[in-house]
Amino acid sequence: MSLNESQENSLYELVRRRRSVRRYTGDKVPDDTVREILKIALLAPSSWGRHPVEFVILRDRETIEAVARCKRMGAGPLPMADVAIVVMADTADCELWIEDAAIASTYILLAAEEFGVGACWIHMRNRQGQRKSADEEIRQILGVPDNFSVLNVVALGQKGEKKSARTEKDLVWQNVHAGHYGQKGDFIGKE
Repeated sequence: MSLNESQENSLYELVRRRRSVRRYTGDKVPDDTVREILKIALLAPSSWGRHPVEFVILRDRETIEAVARCKRMGAGPLPMADVAIVVMADTADCELWIEDAAIASTYILLAAEEFGVGACWIHMRNRQGQRKSADEEIRQILGVPDNFSVLNVVALGQKGEKKSARTEKDLVWQNVHAGHYGQKGDFIGKE
């Protein structure tokens, strides 16, 4: 299906608007909005349809701050978030758990934007904690079994900063190759 002049690519518009939000107002994200975001994340595709990705939803300020401290550097938005979604997967059940968790996290980021909620990916996998890895420290705080690994935490909150949507100028067309690497073409009708 191709778009005619009266149609809008609504997915493109959503992705264009989605930006990482690192500052929040402190206002509550309604429970029903969090639930709708999770419904979308639970529909994310997974390798072999196994759905190894699981989520821990945090709303308790002390727990969110404790999880933020599990990453030595780079978790700045987390303590200000109203909600933190810990994204992890059962590594014993799936060798492609990283990819599965990344897809589910992306769905969370897009769903948050759809509902007007600010969101930011806080990476935890292979990051240094205070005494152990960030993953190990988070699992210890939350009582997560050893066969799971934490990929990231998504901070959610009402937007405390406004960022411009991306534009056509932000599209990096030189990263698109036609047929083989290094071959450029106008097969997609870029402007």
